[in-house]
Amino acid sequence: MSLRYKPSNDAPGILIELNSRTLRINLETAGGKNRMSRMKTLLGFTLSLSIMAALPGCAPMGSGGSQPKDVIPAGYTYHPTPRPEIVSPEAAKKDLAALLASSKNPGIKYHGQPGLNNEANKEALEAFIRGKSGPIAFWYDPQNELLFMAFSGSSALEDRIEVHPRILFFYADLLDQPIVVIKTTEFPAHGLHVVGESLEGIVRPYKIHFPGLISFVFEDLPEAQRFADDLFVIQQALQKNRDERLALFQAKAAQYRGMKVKPPVSEEQRKYIVQANAANVQKDYAGAIDLYNKVIDVDPVSYPEAYFNLALLSAQTQRFKTAIAYMKQYLQLVPDAKDARSAQDKIYEWEFLLQKKGR
Repeated sequence: MSLRYKPSNDAPGILIELNSRTLRINLETAGGKNRMSRMKTLLGFTLSLSIMAALPGCAPMGSGGSQPKDVIPAGYTYHPTPRPEIVSPEAAKKDLAALLASSKNPGIKYHGQPGLNNEANKEALEAFIRGKSGPIAFWYDPQNELLFMAFSGSSALEDRIEVHPRILFFYADLLDQPIVVIKTTEFPAHGLHVVGESLEGIVRPYKIHFPGLISFVFEDLPEAQRFADDLFVIQQALQKNRDERLALFQAKAAQYRGMKVKPPVSEEQRKYIVQANAANVQKDYAGAIDLYNKVIDVDPVSYPEAYFNLALLSAQTQRFKTAIAYMKQYLQLVPDAKDARSAQDKIYEWEFLLQKKGR
């Protein structure tokens, strides 16, 4: 960059040359003692404007210039951290609910029924998730593999995210799971709206993936980061309390095994058991899980079969790690049960399926 100033030959003034730009400031009217003062003022002001205009990335206000957005490469990862405004799991769940209800809500890919994630099986997938809370669009990649489903009306509940009564993500499944936002490769995608309208666009590139369970995909990075941060707060709270809850249950289980007379099932528990069985018959697995958890809330040991049934329901929704934990609790309460052998065999089966899913 060339920059110089000199008096003009034909009039007192300043000549500034800056990248082939020439600016003449005539100070003919600046007489007497004020001439030097005005010269210094104008020189400083002019130099500032000229340098701003010449340097890369700088432009005077109102020039209309804009900078290109930063390009985030494929493979970029983001590891969540707690945000100052989200100080508790309750606040995180509230924020998740707001995000799920917004226009920036994530697309969903459910891994519990992997055989349905091809466009050729779209009718079977629609049958699996039929109902008023079903998706509004399906998006596929060029190989016709399902990328995600666009839903409206997903909910963040006390113990889970419920996309659909048959597509559930329980916060307990966050235990020992890495939470990472990763940017995938962007490429053209095609979709189909439930009313039959064909759609064209670009795949939502920001993904939070939980193998064997579910993936949440986002169009924009800030929403993906916010979602991951909320899940991280919930995860940390669960992991902090896990050992304490396990120790408490083990103590109660030991006490239960030592009782000669076992505590009876209360009438309130019986009501929940009957309702849970009815929900299971209707394939309302989320409802059945909620009701069996109510049985345990009333008394965690008086009805051991609640853990057995929670294990089966968890396996039905492909949550094999949780199913194993519930079945182990059942066996801690009644190690000599008539079905103890088959219960342990179920654990072996689920361990195999868990390994197969890469979980």
